[in-house]
Amino acid sequence: MAPPLLLLLLLLIRAAGTSSGPAPPAYAAHCPAPPAVPDLPAGAGPASPAPAPALQLSTGYFSGGGDLLFGPDGASRLPRSFALLPTSVLPTADASVLRVAATLSFSGGGGRGKRDGIWPSGRNRRLFEYDGQQHRLRPRLPRFVGRRGSLVFDLHGYYSSASGDLCMVGSGSGRAADGRPVALLAAVLRLRFPRPANLSSPFVTGRLESTGPGPGVAFEPVSLLAYAEEGYAYAESASCPRPPADGRDVRQLFGGRNFTCPGLRTLLKPGFRLDYGNGGESAASSLGINQTHMFVNRVHCAADGAVRVYVAFSNMSDYSRYYFMVTEKAIVAEGFWDHNSNRLCLKGCHVVNSGSSRAELAVGECGIGMTFWFPGVWSIQERSFSAGLVWNTSLKGDQGIAGYSTAVRGNFGGLKYNYTKVEEATKYYKQYGLNKKRKGKFPDRNSYLDLAFRFNLQKWGGSGYASPITIGSMLSDGSSFVLTDLSTRPAVLETKQRLLNVSYNIRYVGRWSLATFQRQQISAEGVYDTETGSLCLIACRRVNVSSSDCKILITAHFASLDAKAAKHVQGKIISLRGKTDPLFFETLGIDSYGMYIGQVEESIWRMDLESTMALISMTLSCAFIAVQLFHVKKVPEALPAMSITMLVVLVLGYMTPLVLNFEALFKHSNKQTVPFSGGGWLEVNEVMVRIITMATFLLQLRLLQLAWSARSSVDGSKHEAWAAERKVLWVCLPLYIIGGVVTAVVHMRTNHSRRMLRQIARLMPSRHTFWEDIVPYGGLLLDGFLLPQVILNVFSASKVRALSPVFYIGGTMLRALPHAYDAYRTHHFVRSMRPSYIYASSRDDLFSLAWDIVIPCGVVLLATLLFFQQWLGGAFFLCSKRRKPSSEYEMVSTVSS
Repeated sequence: MAPPLLLLLLLLIRAAGTSSGPAPPAYAAHCPAPPAVPDLPAGAGPASPAPAPALQLSTGYFSGGGDLLFGPDGASRLPRSFALLPTSVLPTADASVLRVAATLSFSGGGGRGKRDGIWPSGRNRRLFEYDGQQHRLRPRLPRFVGRRGSLVFDLHGYYSSASGDLCMVGSGSGRAADGRPVALLAAVLRLRFPRPANLSSPFVTGRLESTGPGPGVAFEPVSLLAYAEEGYAYAESASCPRPPADGRDVRQLFGGRNFTCPGLRTLLKPGFRLDYGNGGESAASSLGINQTHMFVNRVHCAADGAVRVYVAFSNMSDYSRYYFMVTEKAIVAEGFWDHNSNRLCLKGCHVVNSGSSRAELAVGECGIGMTFWFPGVWSIQERSFSAGLVWNTSLKGDQGIAGYSTAVRGNFGGLKYNYTKVEEATKYYKQYGLNKKRKGKFPDRNSYLDLAFRFNLQKWGGSGYASPITIGSMLSDGSSFVLTDLSTRPAVLETKQRLLNVSYNIRYVGRWSLATFQRQQISAEGVYDTETGSLCLIACRRVNVSSSDCKILITAHFASLDAKAAKHVQGKIISLRGKTDPLFFETLGIDSYGMYIGQVEESIWRMDLESTMALISMTLSCAFIAVQLFHVKKVPEALPAMSITMLVVLVLGYMTPLVLNFEALFKHSNKQTVPFSGGGWLEVNEVMVRIITMATFLLQLRLLQLAWSARSSVDGSKHEAWAAERKVLWVCLPLYIIGGVVTAVVHMRTNHSRRMLRQIARLMPSRHTFWEDIVPYGGLLLDGFLLPQVILNVFSASKVRALSPVFYIGGTMLRALPHAYDAYRTHHFVRSMRPSYIYASSRDDLFSLAWDIVIPCGVVLLATLLFFQQWLGGAFFLCSKRRKPSSEYEMVSTVSS
């Protein structure tokens, strides 16, 4: 039985075992005043019982527990989090007391930072989930079971609705922070649910403690904190004295519908960048806020439009909003959605620490005003879907701390863009000669994916991503451009324009100087020339929380759509300030290595073609060996005349890829499926190639065994045959060794160049083992598989037709065709930084312009020599004085008379 199903079965058994009966002794020993009330039998009780309170806590924060179980607080990238899932809530004879069974889950110690720890939010906050295989609902189980620092407790006890206290006892198990499994002592959980929860008391607090010595591992007390999810009592409405300058209609914001809480939660989900300008510094001083980012961490709504939120402030821009955030500064607020002005109006209170633990929080002073709205006009300085303002209501004036969302994706209904830097960008576009005609066809306004590009900073390192926000009057939704106003069709006019107004959002990690290495976000706008593929932008970057630098010029040249070069964007980031200005920085060159969307589809078609070619090639190899096996039956003297060295080289050549892919041969999932934009699917079945390779290897091994046996059974010519073979080894082995050394040096230098290029392009380097680096040289030996046979024929002066023409001519073609195809591929396909070559791959042979010429010429030369040797004699090309009469191997019968 699978572990999740086993855990589910144990959970249901334990829940069933605790569904009735008196309180166990453990509860009486550790929970105060144990209730002496029996459970009600099924169907008993009042006709209209009061609804049970929602005791579920989807996500909360905890501290303590000791370093053994969870590691030091903050040491793991996975935030500390817990969840309480009631599995059984039953009434008792006392209407104010409920018997509860629940699972308490912890995560956050020693994890790897993945978001698969605890039930985050949204759809994962439900009590049950749908099982597609069993076609039924089942209790939702924690997905982090078995991870480091993850613990699960099975608890049972009682909840009093009169006091809001929940006391439960039970035991748990899991894995410690170092990954070792642990069996814990019995534990007691005490939680207090505010009844009712309100602005001054919005938190659920509690502790989990060991109940005494025992066979398990003791742990330190754990403090628990969560934002109350149900049973909230709203107070009087807040006020919004500051209407936004512009805003969008509520139906445009929520997809044609009225206000919805999920829609509001989605709009407020991205983090907000704080701006302390325009009087915000005084508000920040009075509020005690000095962080750079704000997160609306929790949003709950009532049916009448009332809203409450938990807002966290932090200096970290990439804080995970899936977890309950306990940061340096936090505010709890409540209010309402204003349908008239389409904004959120809130009043808030400070959250303060009430104890020694980070999980011990309480509500402090109030007097905070908050409002959130959704701008209807974007510009280079303002391009946020959501904006907010926080102020101190005791101060006079309209000063406050402004916040702007860091995301650029959402509903575009009613949104417009106001260009302010186009004239300045056009001036530099002409000044830098970006209007000069270039050959080729370049991306136009219809392709978002072609105009977005990843780039690398040439100086001091760094990489980033540039994505277009608008082209003309059209805005990007992250994958294409859309019209925000369908009543007008400006796109019809813009398609005929050569110079298009554009705006970009640019994010990257790099250095503006040798001493500054940081993450940067640039807003830029300017012009794009569809006939020259030239981009000229004026950009603004944030210097600090209250000022920006808009004296930045970005120029870039896109490669033509039919270009085959790997580098498809080249440009510069230039400071327009004087060298003595503190904000001046040296010019940064940018390069982009990638492909246009059409080239990507061509590459997928190429992969499909190569998979077919690889399968046909290996099938023909197998067939050619089978033909050689039939040939040696018809020509018995061919077996002892075959070069053992040649056969060993062929056997090793087919064995090497099998060894490297031995594990993959037996994988259950044998198909690699790659989707592409056209809607089709590319299916590469590598197992079929490996199976045929295995069959080819076995046939080649059989041919080697037959040749060895025939060579060993020859009497008269045994000494001469093996002597000639030793001479072949004396010639071939030094050649193989010298060639291996030279090839290894060349190959290492090539790999070094590729690794340097990947570092420049900030791509993950591919991990090659020692044997994977040797395989290309093995491919070179296979290319020259006829060399030992040609040398053997020279020393033995044999005219025996040892090899079938189909075998050696077909094998020669199979070794030469990949190089001919590689030369074609180089000139007709864009070479990717991460090439997915299935046929003629550099993992199987040596490929370059020189090798693509030398190897086919070499294999054809060897095949030609062998043809004439089997016709005129092994030493036909030597001087007549040194030629020996042709010798034949005489087959001696081993049957005694």
